[in-house]
Amino acid sequence: MELTTEVLRTLPPQDLATHLPAVVGMGDGIGVILRLVDTDLLEVFYAGRFSVTGIRVLEIEPVHDSGKQLEAMRTTTEALAICRRVALEKHAEQRAAHTAQLEAIRQYAIEAHEDGSICRDGLDSFLNRFDLMPYCTRIKVSYSISGSYEVESGSGVAAQHDAEKYLQPDLTGLDDVDDDTNDYDVTVDEIEEV
Repeated sequence: MELTTEVLRTLPPQDLATHLPAVVGMGDGIGVILRLVDTDLLEVFYAGRFSVTGIRVLEIEPVHDSGKQLEAMRTTTEALAICRRVALEKHAEQRAAHTAQLEAIRQYAIEAHEDGSICRDGLDSFLNRFDLMPYCTRIKVSYSISGSYEVESGSGVAAQHDAEKYLQPDLTGLDDVDDDTNDYDVTVDEIEEV
């Protein structure tokens, strides 16, 4: 079925949508009806631009020349490709700006926590509520422990061997320790009989 003004105005929207996109004569030129925007609105590419036009005001006629149809579809496709590229670039810019703004908000909340305006639980709740990256600070604590102990029996060599092999700091009472970072070295300073 050819798309004419009468068909355009009388065909139910769901049936009209199956005939789109369509190359049609419009005024002095050729345009392409791209899609049904609403029950009585169409998106049209004509004279180098996209517009939305009411079905009731659009006057069209069929285009039978396959060369003209092909050229109109090619021009429309090129225009759509340019619009798509521009839209993707704009979307990427907006996403980058949005990401930067979220990071600025996160950093503001962290600074408020660090200056004492927000407690740690409040900061964690805020970041979690807005699905922002948690606040994790890694602090390296270097320590020295000195001490001594006595053993009841055995030799000095065995006592030294046991100390070097089994003596270690007990970090179980400390909060949030990453066990994989527990690095220590045991040096036995002196073994003597008492």
